Amino acid sequence: MSKVILISGASSGIGKEIANTMHNEGYTVIGLSRKKPTDINYKYYECDLTNQEQIKSVTNQIKQGYPKIDVLINCAGVGTGGAIEEVSYEDLKWVYEVNLFGTIELIKGILPSLKNHQGKIINIGSVAGAITIPYQTSYSMSKSSVGILTEGLRIELKQFNIDVCTVLPGDTKTSFTTNRKTILIEDSPYYDNVKRSIEKMEKDEQNGVDPSKVVKVVTKVMNKKKMPIQVTVGLDYKFLVFLSKILPKRVVEFIITKMYG
Repeated sequence: MSKVILISGASSGIGKEIANTMHNEGYTVIGLSRKKPTDINYKYYECDLTNQEQIKSVTNQIKQGYPKIDVLINCAGVGTGGAIEEVSYEDLKWVYEVNLFGTIELIKGILPSLKNHQGKIINIGSVAGAITIPYQTSYSMSKSSVGILTEGLRIELKQFNIDVCTVLPGDTKTSFTTNRKTILIEDSPYYDNVKRSIEKMEKDEQNGVDPSKVVKVVTKVMNKKKMPIQVTVGLDYKFLVFLSKILPKRVVEFIITKMYG
């Protein structure tokens, strides 16, 4: 019997690539997203991660149909671009509801099916969660929290033999770039810096790695008997994350300011 894989954020970007690839490779895929993906042949449930009641309803339906889930892959993610002073409470709340709070509620809702099969949880984080990117601070904060969530869950769920891992992609060529909500105010003192930084981010993302590379890493990690705590996608980003841990904070700040400040 094929492994049952539950994937959030399956309608676009990395989540869509993972869902389609794993379905084609013979896995039983269940996709979750706010909007239904086009041309799919796997089971799909509409699920808005900002809607706690919908998450409860959907996870209850899934548990009835699939009492055993092998892997939960949390891919849903949104971002804002702009100076943190100009990001509204509503936008900040939206980023955290999708990237963190909704992910937590989804994990809580589906845990009974994971416990039945000593399942695995893979959280898609970001290199931006390991290295804070200016004018994308809200996104960096939320993705950093995803890594902390993984570390806590690994210890708490060990008694159930449930393994948890964070995968950190860097710049990846997906629709995330065009879907980012940018706060750019013309008469703001931040305007020039925000505009320059966002343009650099967008260029890097559109010249980034193909999402299929992320899928390969996720698949490899998923099939390990014991998953690592964290895996970074791509040698360049592995080296960058490593440097951020060993270099003085001021040096890292200087480098990031030169890149995005």
